This record gives sequence, C-alpha cells and structure tokens, in this order.
Amino acid sequence: KDFSGKVVLITGSNSGLGAEIARLFAYLGAQVVITGRDVNRVNIVAQEVYKLSPKGLKPLQVVADVTKSDDLKRLVNESIAAFKKIDILVNNSGGNVFHTIKDKDFMQTFDFIIQLNLRALVEMTHLTVPYLEKTKGVIINISGIGALSPHTRMLGYSASRVAVDMTTKILALELGASGIRVNGINVGVCETPAVDGTKDNMDPNRLRAEVSAKTPLGRMGVPIDVAKSVVFLASSDAEFITGANLLLDGGYHYNFEGNYFEKIFK
Repeated sequence: KDFSGKVVLITGSNSGLGAEIARLFAYLGAQVVITGRDVNRVNIVAQEVYKLSPKGLKPLQVVADVTKSDDLKRLVNESIAAFKKIDILVNNSGGNVFHTIKDKDFMQTFDFIIQLNLRALVEMTHLTVPYLEKTKGVIINISGIGALSPHTRMLGYSASRVAVDMTTKILALELGASGIRVNGINVGVCETPAVDGTKDNMDPNRLRAEVSAKTPLGRMGVPIDVAKSVVFLASSDAEFITGANLLLDGGYHYNFEGNYFEKIFK
C-alpha cells in the first residue's frame, strides 16, 4: 500500500492502538496527525513516526482531549492549517471503566464513557466531514466486541459500542453520495499498555492467559493486527466497502462468557 500524499488524522494516537496505526500509515508514506492528552507521549510517538516516514515527513502534534469540544475544533483547525486537507479520519479514542448499575457513582461513570466513546466520535466526524467531502475521504471507527453480546460490568462501554456500530452504518448511508466511505472495526482484547495499567483490580497476566486460551487462533490481539486492518479499509482495495463492521478478535467473541469479568476480578 502507498499512502503518499494522504493526510491521516488518528484520535488517541499517543499510545496503544492509535500509535501503531499512526506508525504504519507513516511507514506507508502518509502525513499523520498525532494527538492525545499526554504531551510527552504525543512527542514520543511523533518522533517514532518521523523516523518511520520514508520521506522524513514530520507529523503534526496536537495535545487535545476528545471529550472537550473546544479541543476537537482546535485539533481539526490545526490539521487543516498545517496540511490543507484531511483524507482519512480514524476515530480511535475510547476506553472503559468497569462498573455496575448499583455503583453510587454509576451515572458519572456512564456519562464519561458515552462522552469518550460515542459523542467525541460523532462530533469529530461532524467537524471533519466538510473536508472529507473535498478529498472523497475515508472514516474508520474503532469499536469493540462489547457491541456484540452482553457483558456484566460493561453497560456503558457496550452501549456506546453498539451505538458506534450503528453510527458507522448510518454515516455510510448519509455520506456515500459524497464519496466518503465509512467502516468500523470491532476489536477484541488486545495487548496494549491498558492491559498492564488497569485500575480495575484485575490480574493482567491472568487476563492474558485466559483470553489466549479462549481464542481459537491461540493468542491475544496485538496493535499491528488492528493497524493492518485500518490500512486495508482505508486503501483502494476496499473501495467498494462501506457500512461494514469488521470483527477482529481471532474468534475470541465466540467463546466469551457474559459474566467473564465477574470471574477475572481478584
């Protein structure tokens, strides 16, 4: 794949999946926008991306919080000021805080997850569509297997991911006539810093072992799995694909138990 001349904006690209997506696009010749809340991580990933770029293209660095409207507007404005266009938007930012309906702070947690996983994605899309129309661009929404079946402790997360998947389909209908393709990826459990950095009292090594054992392909996902899928959906090889949600989990979803997280907590 050759993405020379393409501008790719990836939210949440200062770590994990987003950083790997940015690295691969840079390696394939694209000009990328690195963004996230952590200025140090943004700088580190930007340096990695610069070194991978065949033409030594310098990425744009924007420190931004996707849950804040002013930050999203600034992110888009700075991207356009720097590169004059956007060809590919990857809505990657997202996350989860394990919770139950009985938690005293449930609504606060629920609202935060919806804001992060759904509203930010919709607002980012709203802000970039005028530019994507000009380039006949591509939108790729990173979702999760939480959208596919009910899981305890994941009400906010699963609800947001279901909504993201339907958003992908509706946007494909609305934007197809403008030449914009919109697809999503339902990512399974993936090896990212979040696995080790969990704040939810889970044993990360137990999680790795049990997920690998339940995955027909015998391992957890890794960020490059996701990056390759994003690149495929953004490429001309997928020019007749829109409104699709690609399941990317090594088959793990088919062995997942709805009460699994009750068991994995210490």
